[in-house]
Amino acid sequence: MSSSTYSAEIRPHKRLRRIVLLSGLIFSLIGVIVIVLLPISVAGKAIAAAGWFCWTGRELLTYWQVYGRWNGYSLSADAEVRVFGSGENCTAKVLPGSIVLAEVAWLRLQAENGDKWGELLAGNHRKSEEWRRFQVIFRHLNTC
Repeated sequence: MSSSTYSAEIRPHKRLRRIVLLSGLIFSLIGVIVIVLLPISVAGKAIAAAGWFCWTGRELLTYWQVYGRWNGYSLSADAEVRVFGSGENCTAKVLPGSIVLAEVAWLRLQAENGDKWGELLAGNHRKSEEWRRFQVIFRHLNTC
């Protein structure tokens, strides 16, 4: 197989997406609690907590929308990432901070429309040819 046709198609698990969203919500609430405990004025606490909650809420909303729109990824050896959903496709790029281990991966992606999100993926490198290809391509992209 030539490297130009070498690709891997990965579909995220809904359970992992729920974990990402739930952990984001929990850490957002923990952040508000930490802000409330800061030794600053009540007005400062209110402004900081509102700002924190708006920022994390916007991030979680983006993740929620992206997770509802896209349901799979195709990563090719020529560094092209195709994101596909119900009847629509787009290209994306892998951002710094992405990591792929033997059985789990955290991909930071940015779509052509500017949306940025993270995707928690899992696979078995011993049982899945797609997962092995995905690891090889990702490692190749990170060395270029």
